[in-house]
Amino acid sequence: MHSGKSDIIFRIIMTNNPSRPRVEIVGSFLPPEELEAAIERRKAGTISDLEFHEIEDSVIDRLIDREIEAGLKIVTDGEMRRKAWDRDFWEGLIGVERDRIDSGALWQDEPVRRDILRFNGKIAFNPEHPFFEKFVHLTALAGKRAEVRQTIPSPGELYVRMVMSGNGDLSKIYESPQSLLDDIIEAYRLTIAELYRLGCRHIQLDSSVWGRICDDDFQRTLLLGGLDPEHITATLIMLINASVKDRPADLEVTLSIAADETRIPRWDNSTEQTNLRRMFDEVDADAFLLPFDINSPAQLEQLSAFPSGKRAILGLVDGSMAGLESLTDIVNAIRIASRHIAADQISISPTCGFKVRNRERQGLNYETQWSKIELLNRAADAFAPDEPSV
Repeated sequence: MHSGKSDIIFRIIMTNNPSRPRVEIVGSFLPPEELEAAIERRKAGTISDLEFHEIEDSVIDRLIDREIEAGLKIVTDGEMRRKAWDRDFWEGLIGVERDRIDSGALWQDEPVRRDILRFNGKIAFNPEHPFFEKFVHLTALAGKRAEVRQTIPSPGELYVRMVMSGNGDLSKIYESPQSLLDDIIEAYRLTIAELYRLGCRHIQLDSSVWGRICDDDFQRTLLLGGLDPEHITATLIMLINASVKDRPADLEVTLSIAADETRIPRWDNSTEQTNLRRMFDEVDADAFLLPFDINSPAQLEQLSAFPSGKRAILGLVDGSMAGLESLTDIVNAIRIASRHIAADQISISPTCGFKVRNRERQGLNYETQWSKIELLNRAADAFAPDEPSV
């Protein structure tokens, strides 16, 4: 249910409160039934591509309006068009294509008989990357009502995917392993520059690797393949920093570190603490999207190491589950964070995108996500720091 006129006026008043956190989203939204039905019809061959894309465009057009009505200042297309959160972007680069595989491998992280990435030459910037046209469409829809954030997988995500696909031997899948890092950096650097030219001022780099680099099983997999997790971590940092180096001052780069829709970083684990603090200190991002478990408020004390001048987007409601969190717990979490970070540098968000793998099992529907956003707005309205911000 949309807010009434009095609620809208109240929200405008509260938004002018400098201590009120901004409400943000991770990026993806669950599709409405209309789009889901169109997807099934397309698979069955009972709808043309033109008809499908008309429905898809209509759904995204309405989504932008609803995001703005919900008070979001930075919007996305909900990643409604995506087939995979990472491959869709990579397949738009030169030298990358989608293929099928019918046999497994030691490190095969894709189920067999599924689409996978194939590398058919040097990875390079594509001036006709499909994301460019989609971004222009979104900015036209949003107009001056909101800014648009473009979400893309982190460059380190592509590197690790290639390492895993080659079972540790990049020469098996890439013609010039010695130039791979430079090729990835240049492709990302030019892509980000073109998005900026088209008007993008908010880039979000999504990384599942940051959320699991300290996981014992993942580290064991790397070590069995002769890879040093410490070296991988250093490479992840280098790839991000080199890809965004010398960016314009008004381009905000956000790093999202959720490993998947259910995993929260182990903020109380000493190894993970060290890795997260290294990320804070060394990654050249302007903002970090950090998921927390509000049932363990002590986790937020780790923000004592958060760098000054950076924005913290705190994931405080579970975007993968239907149940609503406690308003009091969310407000308390913001209050704890505000003891370590200036109030005007704090935003709040879901812990992950809403587009989850098994929405039926997890009890989600199209309206659930809006209930979560409304809960965050209520928490933002209710928040007042209990002591001066740092």
